[in-house]
Amino acid sequence: MRIQLWLCVTIMAFPWSPSAGYPRPASGTENIPNLVADSTLVCKGEVTEAPDVTSTPDTAPPHLTAIALVEVSTCFKGDPPPSNVIPVLFDGVIPVAPSPYVVLRRGDYRLFFLKPQDDTSGKYVMADQWFGQLPISRLLAARTRDADPLRQLELDLKAGLQDADHDRLLDSIRMLGNMRHLQSTAELLALLDSPDALVRTYVYQALLRLHDYSVLQEVDQWLETQPEPPHELLLPRDALFEMQFRLILEIALIRDPATVPVLLRLVNLRSAVMRGQVLQALRAIRSPQSAPSLLQLLDDPDADNGYAAMQALIELSGGGPIDWVPSWPEFRRNPAYYAARCREWWQTEGQQKMHR
Repeated sequence: MRIQLWLCVTIMAFPWSPSAGYPRPASGTENIPNLVADSTLVCKGEVTEAPDVTSTPDTAPPHLTAIALVEVSTCFKGDPPPSNVIPVLFDGVIPVAPSPYVVLRRGDYRLFFLKPQDDTSGKYVMADQWFGQLPISRLLAARTRDADPLRQLELDLKAGLQDADHDRLLDSIRMLGNMRHLQSTAELLALLDSPDALVRTYVYQALLRLHDYSVLQEVDQWLETQPEPPHELLLPRDALFEMQFRLILEIALIRDPATVPVLLRLVNLRSAVMRGQVLQALRAIRSPQSAPSLLQLLDDPDADNGYAAMQALIELSGGGPIDWVPSWPEFRRNPAYYAARCREWWQTEGQQKMHR
């Protein structure tokens, strides 16, 4: 899959993207606790029977026209039928154009988030249109007496960290990060010694999503040593380049003041896009420690970053109306003038307001 670099960043930066012709969440952003809460049945298993999917020029064929039989390996929430086979409705006819249709095929092995179609049919539908089925390792964890479905799923995903299939290993790491909270991150931390750079970056992302910032300095060092990405990304070949932007977008969401010293180093990255994302975190945290770096960023080669730095300094001082502050287009027309004007204001007024 070929993605232009700016488009790749845009898609990942915004959870809902119009790039496919309809709004959809970015891949890999599933909220697993919400999925479990919204589901009656959370199981993993193999699709043993499913009719072949056909395409149609019709732009909107009816949904849920076919039935797949899923043989359950294990359930984390709810009880499967006595036969251990679940009938799941999916879209057997899909339009030729990209569309939000759910497809299942024989041999698919998935983690399913399901709810009954109704009270009488015995059939199930996906609890979520986008993330109701997720690829997952076939490896199983030993069952425990803990009735918490999230705890059982955590143990199962950790078993998947031993999968020899590289894609399933990466799936396990990503989904552990998307659990939002773990009983222990020890198994993820152990993978930081992996010789596989892609595995390590997936672990970085998972830990950042879990708000474990113990790896932030290591992420900083990794990003500092990475080459410039190509203008276009061809996936999966350029997956490691893509991870640079996925990591920086996680960093943009950090709100912990204890991370400011590392963020102040990251804000000097070569990429203007990456500097802008780090700047968003610093702006949201509003730490006086960031003021010297924000003053330097007023002269960032990317005028958008200079404008964001100006806004961050104003917010540090407490905000409010300031008569000289330009609009975004005005700043971009004369960034050097407004950078100097902002520095003058900061020396005579802004920093005193910050200290007060």
